[in-house]
Amino acid sequence: MSDGTEFSTDLLVGLTPEQREAVTSNARRLLVRATAGSGKTHVLTLRIQRRITQGDYSPDQVLAMTFTRKAGDELRRRLYASGIRDVRAGTFHRAALTIVNQFRRDSGRPPVVLETSRRRLVGALAAQLADSGVVRLDDWQLPRLELEIGWALSQGLSGGTYIRQARRHHRESPLPAATFADVLDRYVGLCHSRGVLDFDLLLSEAIALLRNEPAVRAAFRHRTPSLYVDEAQDMNPLQFMLLREMAGEDPDLFSVGDPNQSIYGFNGASPHLLGELVNTWPDTVVLDLTRNHRSTARIVAVANTLLEEGARGIVPARDDGPTPLVRAYNTDDEEAHHVATWLRVTHRPGTSWRSMAVLARTNAQLDVVAGALEAASIPIERRGPDHSPASDLFVPLDQGRRAEHDAPDAVALSTIHRAKGLEFEHVAVVGWAEGLLPNYNATTEVQLGEEQRLAYVAISRAELSLLLTWSRGRNDPRYPDRAPSRYLAPIERVIAEINRRDAPLTGDARRARLAAIRRDLAAATDEVAWPTDGRTSTS
Repeated sequence: MSDGTEFSTDLLVGLTPEQREAVTSNARRLLVRATAGSGKTHVLTLRIQRRITQGDYSPDQVLAMTFTRKAGDELRRRLYASGIRDVRAGTFHRAALTIVNQFRRDSGRPPVVLETSRRRLVGALAAQLADSGVVRLDDWQLPRLELEIGWALSQGLSGGTYIRQARRHHRESPLPAATFADVLDRYVGLCHSRGVLDFDLLLSEAIALLRNEPAVRAAFRHRTPSLYVDEAQDMNPLQFMLLREMAGEDPDLFSVGDPNQSIYGFNGASPHLLGELVNTWPDTVVLDLTRNHRSTARIVAVANTLLEEGARGIVPARDDGPTPLVRAYNTDDEEAHHVATWLRVTHRPGTSWRSMAVLARTNAQLDVVAGALEAASIPIERRGPDHSPASDLFVPLDQGRRAEHDAPDAVALSTIHRAKGLEFEHVAVVGWAEGLLPNYNATTEVQLGEEQRLAYVAISRAELSLLLTWSRGRNDPRYPDRAPSRYLAPIERVIAEINRRDAPLTGDARRARLAAIRRDLAAATDEVAWPTDGRTSTS
């Protein structure tokens, strides 16, 4: 339990007014819309720390839901460093597993058996469908079937509700809609017959227990009166249903997210759920963190070209750093070779390799880059799939008591999806070509919107320097040349404006600039114009 000591106001020193309000507000429900680099993890940590040290809750009454194991570990590490133990932090799936297994223990049933590979289940389902004469599927159809099952379950759909929602979302089902609806119910039945749950069915079972078992619902809300949601823009409808059942009508709920960084549509996520959160609890106080403390003003200006007009109020806190670069090459190999050269040149004394990253839309692109960097004797580290929505189910929770292992001194190679939440001083993003970014699979307005947000996420990983590259060819003359990404033209216009603005002025240009400055000052102060010979008036 908390000792009831007051939250030290020293911890608020250095916060912006918006950050301070997010930490100290007495509102029971807050939604913080936090732009990239705005210090959301720091704010989230300080708010939990304030509520606990002031005695509002004991640490074990707090549940913070993150979207990766790494994010949960980092939150616990920061709280542990402040002297706070036993805050529960982890993914929605870990919270669901705790609820379901507790109920099963109390009712004398065996614990959950999770099937980690939906592909295995879909393969078994395909065999069943063929044997029963429902439909015979070719191997190439199975990945599409797996994806559509995942999307349907992430929306909380059954066979009976699939057809209407699929039409509404313009889904291209791998089977006729009525057939797929039947297949979806058969998939759920297969899991139940085998006594297993996949990750989405785990969430569904927790929702059903909270909704239909009053004792489970009462016990959870008594034990967990304070809820936090990190990266709330990544929630899909099924996760939001779970949050709603956990929270009830009058929750103590703090959510933080950035609709501009919603990039997990393949998992059913939608930035519109931030609005649904406010609709569900209408008295939610909405705060905006718009100051980017991570990236230089030049990088922020480039990133802003990828935002909707109404979302461009981001203020950079840093004004140093070089102008971002855009470069085009003839082939993928040439592009990768020059990225290696840029990294080598940027790796000056005092600069570590691990302060650098190369990001791409796909792993196939990273394979080409990896070959070029290895040939140049540049150390690399391929980043793994930590952004799996259930990445903390099979590892013990790191309560912050162990020191973090030092990352190797190597350039990080990562897909853009896996890089979200990370930051590096120097970032190269390859593949700014039509068909790659945006990806050729993105055909609908919703999908193209997500590709644009993905490009924003890539650029906003950079702190100090940024290189954007693309290649016309594919190392294979049989394929036609690529076109530059539609996102590059506005980026290049901003870069050209930065270069014009920062170019040294001489002669007539310098005199014209000084005269314009003087006119602006005179108008602003309502004084007579300054003399034009360079001397200020002393009257």
